[in-house]
Amino acid sequence: MTCPLSGSSSDTHPNNDVINYNYTIPANVPFSNTLANGNYYKLIVFLKDDVDGTANGSVNITISSTGNNSKITANLNAKHSVGNVETLDRSKFITIHANQTENEWNGTNFTSDLRDHFLNGYDVYMGRDTGGVSWYSNQMQEDPSRTGYANPEHIASLGLNRRNAYASQTNLHQYEARNTLILGAQKYPFWTGEGQKATNQGWSFANGTATGEYMGRYINEFHGNNGQPVPEFVEIINEPAYEHLGGPEDYTNSLQEVADFHNDVAIAIKAQAPNVKVGGYTAAFPNFEKGDFQRWINRDKLFMDVAGNNMDFWSIHLYDFPSIGGGQKKLRSGSNVEATFDMMEQYSYMSFGEVKPFVISEYGAQMHDYSKQQWSPYRDWLHLKAQNAQLMSFLDRPNHIASAINFVIVKAEWGYNNGIPYNHRLMRKENEPTSYTGQWVYTDMVKFYQLWSNVNGTRIDTFSDNLDVQVDGYVDGNKAYVVLNNLNFTDEEIDLNLIETDGLSIASITKKYLYLDGSNLPQLLEESIAVNTSTVTLNAESTMVLEYTFNNTISINESNTETKYYATTYLQPIVANQEVNFQLNAVSTNAYGEAVLRVGIGRIHGLSLRPSIKVNGTLVDVPNNWRGDDQAQRERFFGVLEIPVPFDLIQTNNIISVEFGDTGGHISTVSLQVFNFSSDLRSQTLSVNNTKLTSSMKIYPNPTTGVISIKDAIHYKQISVYSISGKVVKTFKSDKVIDISNLANGIYFLKTDTGYNFKVLKK
Repeated sequence: MTCPLSGSSSDTHPNNDVINYNYTIPANVPFSNTLANGNYYKLIVFLKDDVDGTANGSVNITISSTGNNSKITANLNAKHSVGNVETLDRSKFITIHANQTENEWNGTNFTSDLRDHFLNGYDVYMGRDTGGVSWYSNQMQEDPSRTGYANPEHIASLGLNRRNAYASQTNLHQYEARNTLILGAQKYPFWTGEGQKATNQGWSFANGTATGEYMGRYINEFHGNNGQPVPEFVEIINEPAYEHLGGPEDYTNSLQEVADFHNDVAIAIKAQAPNVKVGGYTAAFPNFEKGDFQRWINRDKLFMDVAGNNMDFWSIHLYDFPSIGGGQKKLRSGSNVEATFDMMEQYSYMSFGEVKPFVISEYGAQMHDYSKQQWSPYRDWLHLKAQNAQLMSFLDRPNHIASAINFVIVKAEWGYNNGIPYNHRLMRKENEPTSYTGQWVYTDMVKFYQLWSNVNGTRIDTFSDNLDVQVDGYVDGNKAYVVLNNLNFTDEEIDLNLIETDGLSIASITKKYLYLDGSNLPQLLEESIAVNTSTVTLNAESTMVLEYTFNNTISINESNTETKYYATTYLQPIVANQEVNFQLNAVSTNAYGEAVLRVGIGRIHGLSLRPSIKVNGTLVDVPNNWRGDDQAQRERFFGVLEIPVPFDLIQTNNIISVEFGDTGGHISTVSLQVFNFSSDLRSQTLSVNNTKLTSSMKIYPNPTTGVISIKDAIHYKQISVYSISGKVVKTFKSDKVIDISNLANGIYFLKTDTGYNFKVLKK
């Protein structure tokens, strides 16, 4: 098939240094990556010079694509570490809101051992327990000598019984390693402030000290020794301000009473159990931007100021509202989650000299419009897509997140209400939604765990040129896992660029793909795909895990070390045409690397989201994009702008200047991510339009069936092989044989790290 550049043979261009042609490939012409082996496209250019003797034969031809595909890169040989964390800790991130002691694991299940099938089968971890400490508090006798305190002898007696019972349940002991327990207390009967309620025994806790003493004694008497292991974390109260203090929309009421209570309880717990980590305030609605950040000031900032010294971690809940009030979307996934974390991180660092860890003890979605309906796969999908989007943000902070619990309950029969089962369930009755009968089988919530079941290993350097396409990657032996998530409400075509510098061959690729089909049913497709796959499609809000198996162990010999620096000030009002300056000090950079400036902003809709930004006096380009949606159905935009900064602009001490053209809202945070590379990792990502063929170098044989030799001696440490579409398909060290025998027939470009380039035909 011949596709002429133009329809007329008489087309000419003036005598310019650069001549540009724009050409659209006809719809019936297949893309090069779909051609059969041995087939390729050839660009033929005829040059005519009307003046004899003026043609010099030195013509550089570059080809560039105007396609809109998103591009991701994964450097398989370069580990990505953040705060000395460089591996995936599944016990933090692949979790279920459960405890192995729960009776809900038992019953008429589709499998004889549900714990084993689910926890071991999909490599899942627990857990959180908000029932035990609360249930037993309602059974406790009051101390006869201290009004408002639980009787220590009664705590010890009930605790001994519980420990002995656990000791006899030997089938549960094998799951202790899968349970990093968060002990969470319900609000009542522990809360001693306004609206206090008595225990079922008729007495009330005297104050926060009495509550904390009971919790500390409970930990000691009900755990350890022959009992269940001591919990890792204690959340003092679950969502104390869910309805208290005006609920999610209020921004005027103060959290002072809650903060004081947390102080008293934490001190009393530590007096009994000094090694347990205590935190709070387990915020249900971290809506910092409400009232132009008055909610932040009156609640979360106040809590840190009052109780922060006694908190070992910050505890929050994060939920998308994908369908509320008749189909409205009020999402956190994307830039809102980023802004929420950045604000807590920066203020924590400013106040305590450290970013205290986070416990996200519930996350996912609340499906309001569907919450009073019977179970449906689509309702599960609303939670599934939120889980994956939020998890990708969590995985970017492995050094700051201590635990992230996916809010899925095993069966939640306690939540069955007026004929409607609980929404967030791992299991359902087989005949739902027609009837609440039959044995217990998995809901579609299990697809999250099936999708992530194999992902493990050392985190590697990955990059996406589209903020709405999240990417992460891990290497484990001869396996590489590349995870892609689409935050957009539309499909995305993704170009894949995998870099492997030791010349290993891909033996197989397994694709796991979680998406919503045309019938509004979540599907988890698992299939083998071609080893030369270079492009994939991500449906709207879908997630994909690509598992690459290589013919040998992947070596990790390069590094991307990430450090985040926080400005010395935060939460500055925006006034039109006035620069706001922020200082970022003590920044350390290597010879090679990248930097991303993060600017959090909260503004009402209609105001600009694209400020003018200078880094040390130099204007930088601000992308007109951010992670996720435009938050149009939230009260206002609260998100982070992520701005790539030329690495040579970064100094030890930096001044960041931010200026908007209109008044209103606040700059909530400013921070800088610095990625220090061990070598020039990005030079291995090359487009064809950057390739200049060098005629002075000779390679042979050319064409070749496999092994290539270089005739003239040149100096290089590494040589990369690029497909005609500009993707790295192989990389060789200077002491390795250049062998492309396992590549498909066609044209390839070779480039050394010292700048030499040449073309070879593989046949």
